[in-house]
Amino acid sequence: MQKNISQKLVSVLLYLILAVSVVLLGIFYYKVSGATFSVEKPDFKEQLAVYGTIVDLFIGWAYVLIGIATLAAIIPSVMQLISQPKNAVKSLISIAVLALFIFIAYSLSDGTPFTSKELPAYTGHDNVPGTLRFADTMIFTMYFLLAGAFISIIYAEIAKVFK
Repeated sequence: MQKNISQKLVSVLLYLILAVSVVLLGIFYYKVSGATFSVEKPDFKEQLAVYGTIVDLFIGWAYVLIGIATLAAIIPSVMQLISQPKNAVKSLISIAVLALFIFIAYSLSDGTPFTSKELPAYTGHDNVPGTLRFADTMIFTMYFLLAGAFISIIYAEIAKVFK
C-alpha cells in the first residue's frame, strides 16, 4: 500500500513539473513572438531588455529542477542506509575512498598564478591561487576516477576469463 501511494505521489509530481515547464515554454514563445526591436539587428542591451526577465525565469526554474533531481538522488540513498545499516558500511567505505582521492588530488594541486609570459593574452580575474588550486584538484580527481574506471573494466574482463 505504501509503495502505491509513493508511486502516485511521484507521478503527480512529474506531471506538475511537466505542466510548469510547458507554461514557461508558452510564456517564452509569447514573449519572443511579440518582441519588437528598433533596428533589424539589435545590440545586446536591447535584447537583454526584452528577453532578460524570461531568461531569469528559466534560470530559476533550472535551479528548481536541479534541486529536485538532487533530492531525488540523495533521499532514497539515505533511506536505504537507515533501513539497512549493514550495507551502510560499504557505502561509507566508498565515500571515504572518494574523500581520500580528493585529498590526494588537493595535495598534488598547485595554486601558483600564471605570469604574463606564460599566459600572455589573459586579463581575467580567475588567475588566483584558490581558483587554480580548485581546478587542479578537480582535474586530478577526474584522472584518478578515470583510471579507476579503466582498471575496474580490465579487472572485470580478466575475472570473466577465470570463472
